[in-house]
Parts: sequence; structure tokens; C-alpha cells
Amino acid sequence: MTKVPSYVYEELRDYCSRMARRGYVTAHGGNASIRSGDVMWITRHASSLEDLKLSDVIQVYVDKHSGFEALASTETIVHREIYLRTPNLAVLHAHPPYSVALSLFIDELVPPDAEGNYVLKSVPVVGGKPGSEELAVNVAEALRRGQAVVVRNHGVFTAAKFTDVAYQYMCMVEHSAEIAYLSMMLEASGMKKKRPNL
Repeated sequence: MTKVPSYVYEELRDYCSRMARRGYVTAHGGNASIRSGDVMWITRHASSLEDLKLSDVIQVYVDKHSGFEALASTETIVHREIYLRTPNLAVLHAHPPYSVALSLFIDELVPPDAEGNYVLKSVPVVGGKPGSEELAVNVAEALRRGQAVVVRNHGVFTAAKFTDVAYQYMCMVEHSAEIAYLSMMLEASGMKKKRPNL
């Protein structure tokens, strides 16, 4: 197996740790990858994002199998399809709770907060079994048109040319989902919603 560049490991470790600290992943949930040319480095299957080790980063190819897919995340097929269909160079996948909860009830998250609405516009909710070709196509197609997508009952995928931007999108999706949830609870309690200044 080719040695993982130190900058790749440090970047993945940093942003995986950030997602874990925010509670976006459980002990061994979520995954992340970085692309360079025809290669992508992706977190190992069942690795702990809160304390990613160098051995937890696996090199595979974007356009062909390498023999290391069995070690890589079960969502490798999704990351690969995103890279094949979009110009993005970084992909994050997490299971932020408000986004997952809302995905059971909605088909699209329209951020009610000004910042989320300005940047994200709307975030589609798609279906597909984790690690399946169906999910890979659904997620990649959604990311051709936007920066983020929610998978029903599963989690959020974000993609960008830089990992820090993909992380920003992840945080924005969950922040908007939390505000949407709280707004729904307040409205259900009888409070009257004011017209937002979006």
C-alpha cells in the first residue's frame, strides 16, 4: 500500500475530529476522503473519526479498483461516484442528528435561517441503501447541482474543492436542520411565525 502523504492524513484527521466533537458521528460512523488526480484517500471501514490513525486512511483509485476496497469505508462507492460526476476534491459524510431526524419527514430541507438559505438554497433528501450503487448515483447527482445532500434515515454528504469548505457546508446543513426543527416545535406549540427577512 502506498504511503499516505502527511498533509492528507493531517487534514482528514483534523476535520474528522471536528465532526466527532460536534456530535455529527458516533464511535465508528461517518467517513471522509480527499482526491488528488486519479487517487483518493478515504477513511478505513469502522475507523473512529474522533481519533483517526494513519493506518485508518486507505488509498484507492477514482476510476478503477485497487484491491484495497475491502479495507476502505463501505461508502467508498459513493465517494468514487461523486468524484467521477463532479469537480470536487473533498467529500465528508456524517450522521448529524437533526438532519437525520428531519429526513424521516421531508423531501427537501429549505434552510429557514438567512445564512443557510443564502448559501445552500435547498438541500435535497434522497434514498438508497448505504454503500449501494443506487445511493452512489443519487448522492452524486444531487451534488452536481448543490453542495450538500441528506440521505433519508442515514446522514449528510457534502462535497467541495477544499475540505474546510465541505466541513462548512456540513455545519450549515445541521445548523439549518436544527433551526427548522425548533421552528416546527414552536409553531406546533401555538406560536405564530413571523415573516422572515430572507
